[in-house]
Amino acid sequence: MTNKEYKRLLAERYKSWQEEKIGVHILTKEEVEELKKKGIIKEN
Repeated sequence: MTNKEYKRLLAERYKSWQEEKIGVHILTKEEVEELKKKGIIKEN
């Protein structure tokens, strides 16, 4: 995941947080990789 992709992911998470007013948790790069392995995050 490039820095640009990571920032886009954070922007999407922030947008959904604003829409739903849920707590925001900024993922570390390690957490992002773990979610990819589990198939929760799909690469474009």
